[in-house]
Amino acid sequence: MVLTTDKVRRIRSCPVFRPGRGWSFRCRGPAWVLLLSWAATGPLAAAVEGVELAHGTRALLDERLELHLEAKPRRGQGWLSFVREYCGTTSVVEVVQQANARQRLLVGLRYRIPFAYLLPEHQLEVAAALFAEDRPVAAGWWHRVGRHRSKMPESLWRVSQWFTGRGDNYRALREANDLADDHLEPGQVVLVPARLLRPAFRQALPEESAYHLRYDEDAGGEFAIYRLKPGEALYSSVAVRFAGLVYAEDVNQLTAEIAERSGIGDVTDIPVGYEVKIPLEILLPEFLPAGHPDRREYEASLLASARYSNQVEARRLDGVTVIVDAGHGGRDPGSSIQGVWESVYVYDIALRLKRVLEATTGADVFMTTQAGHGYSVPDRDRLDYSRDHRVLTTPDYPIVDASTGVNLRWYLTNSLFRRAVSNGGDVDKVVFLSVHADSLHPTLRGAMAYIPGARYRKGSYGKTGAVYASRREVREQPRVSFSRQTLEKSEGLSRQLAQDMIDAFEAASLAVHPDKPVRNRIVRSRRQAWVPAVLRYSEVPAQLLLEVCNLNNEEDRALIQTQRFRQQVAEVTVQGILHYYDTSDDRDPREAP
Repeated sequence: MVLTTDKVRRIRSCPVFRPGRGWSFRCRGPAWVLLLSWAATGPLAAAVEGVELAHGTRALLDERLELHLEAKPRRGQGWLSFVREYCGTTSVVEVVQQANARQRLLVGLRYRIPFAYLLPEHQLEVAAALFAEDRPVAAGWWHRVGRHRSKMPESLWRVSQWFTGRGDNYRALREANDLADDHLEPGQVVLVPARLLRPAFRQALPEESAYHLRYDEDAGGEFAIYRLKPGEALYSSVAVRFAGLVYAEDVNQLTAEIAERSGIGDVTDIPVGYEVKIPLEILLPEFLPAGHPDRREYEASLLASARYSNQVEARRLDGVTVIVDAGHGGRDPGSSIQGVWESVYVYDIALRLKRVLEATTGADVFMTTQAGHGYSVPDRDRLDYSRDHRVLTTPDYPIVDASTGVNLRWYLTNSLFRRAVSNGGDVDKVVFLSVHADSLHPTLRGAMAYIPGARYRKGSYGKTGAVYASRREVREQPRVSFSRQTLEKSEGLSRQLAQDMIDAFEAASLAVHPDKPVRNRIVRSRRQAWVPAVLRYSEVPAQLLLEVCNLNNEEDRALIQTQRFRQQVAEVTVQGILHYYDTSDDRDPREAP
C-alpha cells in the first residue's frame, strides 16, 4: 500500500486514558494526525484521518466514518497469531483477511483490524486517539461531534455504532439527549447512556457510575468493590446487575452472602458509598477484570457471533416463515402466581400474534401447540384455566409430561424449518419465537429475551422411546448436532432479532427488564447456566424465547390479565420481526448505498 500524505498536523502527544480522570497526554515520541488520501487496496474504504499510537500502531477513521486499528505483524507472525494479539480470538481471522484483501502477512506493512473486532483495550485506545475531546461521565459517555474530511457528517446512527456496537441504538441516544431529530452539528455533545456502552467504554466510567467496579484481594479471595449509590439496594445493584441473577430465591440467597462478605448487618440500612465486596466467581463475565480468562472467553464468543447479521430483506415479511410457540400448556401450567397461569395467558398472546401476522403481513405462520379446535381469540380480560393443550406433531401429543412436551416442540420446529427451506427456500427467512411470562424477583418488571449462546450448545442430542418413535417428526431426524459456525451464526442472528424485539417494546413504552434484557443463557444459583431446550436443539438460525413480563411483579401480573396488554404485546412483537427484516431503517440515512 502506497500512502500519499496531503496534509500533516502535529499534535501534542499520544492520548492516554485514566479511569475516573479522563484523557491525559504522555509523550512517547512523535505523534501525528495524518489527513490521508490514498486508494484502498481492498474492501475497506480510504482513510481520511489517522493518529499514530504507541508500538507502531495507528488509529484510523475512513471515508465511511468507520474505525480501524492498523498494526504491523512481527517477523515470523502468521494470521492466527496476529489476529489473536489484537482481537483476543482467532475466530475472526477470515474477517480481518477479507478486510485487507491479502492472504499473506508481510513484515513492515500495516494491516487494518475493524474496530468491532478489537480487544476492549484497543477499542478504547483508538477512540481516545480519534476523539480526544470525549470523556466518560457517571451517566455514560460524552462524545463531541467532529468535523471530518469525509463526504458524510457524523450522525446519531454512526455515533451509536461506534460506542454501543449497534447503529439502531440511535433511537435510545435521541431520547437520552432529548433531540428532535437525528441531525448532529460539529461541536455538539452527545451522551451515550452507560447501559448501552460497549464493554470497552463501560469499564472506563468513573467511580460515580452505576457500572464502575474496582478489584482487590484478601484472605477470602479475589473480589470486586462497588460503592452503593443513593437509592440503590444490595439485591438490585449487585445480585441483579453484576451477577445476572433474576429469580427471587437466587437473588435473596446471594444478597445474604454478599452482605456477610462485606460486613453488612442490615441490608435495609446500608449507607450511601458503602464498599460492597463481590466475589469474582459470581460476577457476569463482562464485569470481570480485563484479561481474566472467563472474560476473554466471553468477549471471544461475542466477536465470533458478531460476524453475523441479517442480510435478508423481506418487505411485509413476504416469504418469511414464523414459527410461534406458546410456553408450557396441558398439565404444565408454567408459573402460577395468585391464580394466574402462565400457560393460559401466553397462549392467548401467541394466538393474537398469529392473527396480527396473518392479517398485516405476508408471513406464513405455524403454531407448535393448540388448545381445543381452531385458533379463535377470546374477547375478555381474565381467562379460564385450561389443560387442553397439545403439541401439533403427527400424531399430536396431549401435554401430560412437561419434558416430553418440550422435546417434541423442537422436533416439530425442526421439521417445519426443513419444510420451509425445501425446494430452495431461504434458511434466513425462518424465525422461531417461544412466548413465556417469567417468575422473577418481585421488584423486577418487563420483557426479556433469551437467545441461544453458542458456548452452551455442544454435542449432539436425541430422544428414544415409544412416545418419540411414534412421531413422524422424530423419525425424520432423530438426532441433532451443529457445527461451531452454525451455532455462532445462530447466536449472532438471534441477538439481532432479540434486540429489535426489545427496541420495539421500548418504543411502545412497554416495560423492559432494567439490566441486560437480551441474554444468551439462563443463570441460576451462581454458576448454573443453560439455554432453554426449545432453543438449544432448534435448527432455526434466528430464534428467541421472549418473556413478556414478570408474573411475580404485581403491576406486570395485573397487566397480563388485560386483553389490551396482550394485544399490544402481539402487535409490538410483529413490529420487532418486521424491523429485523427491513434493514433500511438500520442504516445511517446519509450513508451511501
